[in-house]
Amino acid sequence: MILSMLLGAASCAVSAQSLTPLFTDVDCGQLLFRKSTPITVELRNNTAQTVSIKDIDTGCGCAVAEYDKGGIMPGTTTKVKIVFDCKQLGYFTRNVRITDSSSATPAEINIRGQVVTKLINYSGDYPCKLGVLLADVDNIEFDDVNKGQRLVQDINIMNPTGQNVQPTALRLPPYLSVVTLPEVIGPKQKGVMRITLKSRDLHNYGLTQTSFYLGKNPADKVSQDKEITVSAVLLPPAVAKDDPSRINAPRIVLSTEELDMTALASKSKVKGEIEISNEGKSVLEISKIQMFTAGLEVMLGKSTLLPGETTKLKVTARAKEIKKVKRRPRILMITNDPDKQKVMVMIRK
Repeated sequence: MILSMLLGAASCAVSAQSLTPLFTDVDCGQLLFRKSTPITVELRNNTAQTVSIKDIDTGCGCAVAEYDKGGIMPGTTTKVKIVFDCKQLGYFTRNVRITDSSSATPAEINIRGQVVTKLINYSGDYPCKLGVLLADVDNIEFDDVNKGQRLVQDINIMNPTGQNVQPTALRLPPYLSVVTLPEVIGPKQKGVMRITLKSRDLHNYGLTQTSFYLGKNPADKVSQDKEITVSAVLLPPAVAKDDPSRINAPRIVLSTEELDMTALASKSKVKGEIEISNEGKSVLEISKIQMFTAGLEVMLGKSTLLPGETTKLKVTARAKEIKKVKRRPRILMITNDPDKQKVMVMIRK
């Protein structure tokens, strides 16, 4: 019996994954055609024992992994370099599987990118002034987020001053993390702020909006002119395409998904109306309705529609608030229609 328990414990220890990737989804951007390009990924040893990498399957012969074959101490990280031989143009995705000495289950990392003949600089100009720094955008949107995903977006920044700066994210909410590359940006030099959304820390489906502030160093003060807005739309769990429940699912149909409110240029208030129908076979539920910007008021006749029923969404836009909004005003609805969990109504102003 004791021997059985020991063997069972040993079996559990072997099956548990020891090395955990810091990021499971890596977008390496543009890679140059006919050039060998290294991509570095990092893994952490989350166990109380020293482990080592036993094998790495890169998924194809076009990629070779280079790694330290020595032991990785508990709580420490190790880096794996994957060198891509870019002999084929276009987009690619590779599933890299890393097996360690104490685990039967490999850690998996999805790497994607684009092989191009010429590298294109998409950073463009830096029209947004954030304190003393310049940026290509001052807002970030994470659309169609699924629980558990870690999504990344970049903001290109520039230091137009004559001094070194250490760009710092101030008042950052717990579900976001920011890394600046490089950490210190010299005079007239450029860098990147990499914003990561940790969707496990989002608790409500629908729209979550927040702001953080870009300081020139950790001691910088928060002010409105340094604000970066962030929005994320967390969707309910997706219904599989072959799920039998789809046969009797609800189906939302809108008379329009864009309201023309260009009359706001000459009026203080404009109203619009959208008819919403349930053309499915079960009850349609509109569980949430939210606005991306200020200046909009909405009134929904009914949030629950039986098959064949209709209701109206009445929208009022106020020019005074709308004129201050930089982004396009939108209305978000979260529904139980498996094909339209997220419905977006655009406002043309």
